[in-house]
Amino acid sequence: RQHKVAVEHVGIVKALTDPRVLACALVYFCLNAASYGVAFFLPTIIKDFGVSNFQTGLLSAVPFLFGAVGMVLLSRNSDRTLKRREHVCFAMLLAAVGLAGAGLAPAPALVLGLLCLSQIGVSATPPLMWPIPSAFLTGTSAAAGIAAINSLGNLSGFAGPYMMGYLKDATGNFTAGLLVLGGCALVGSIVALTFKVNPHIEVAGATPGRPAPAPAH
Repeated sequence: RQHKVAVEHVGIVKALTDPRVLACALVYFCLNAASYGVAFFLPTIIKDFGVSNFQTGLLSAVPFLFGAVGMVLLSRNSDRTLKRREHVCFAMLLAAVGLAGAGLAPAPALVLGLLCLSQIGVSATPPLMWPIPSAFLTGTSAAAGIAAINSLGNLSGFAGPYMMGYLKDATGNFTAGLLVLGGCALVGSIVALTFKVNPHIEVAGATPGRPAPAPAH
């Protein structure tokens, strides 16, 4: 904490208006739009494959199994390399490709596979992103900044599902909704590239007695 304050002290007001905080909030907004927009409709999407209710329940769990594995692997690699920005961008790009591809794929097996790909990105993004604001926010500014990211980002918890439902009613299928959510994830991926990350702060804050990872950039 002392090292972070010595590098840069961010007050509460500045934290709420800091472009880095707003960029994190936008990425989190795009993430939650994709996450909630798909999660609420996933059983319905799979039910349209022509499977039974029991099979729908089992198949609906498959993307989250892949998401759990991908989250751990990507997070470990992010901690090892400290390339936070690149990992967030990559995870959001996986979500974008998976969602858009699922909207266009002709076969149920391919749709499910692409939804698994998208869930890897969706599940991995939060643990990849949260170390970024934590690296430059301290004390009360951290509370204010993290609260702002959460508050603004979670607004899409309404927007994503509403958009999916509206487009499903308007078009009769989930193609348009999945393409729009894929576009949201793509925007988040692009915004993630604007993150200003200082890996040296994390290195300096490594636990005493344990070797600090070497900054990769």
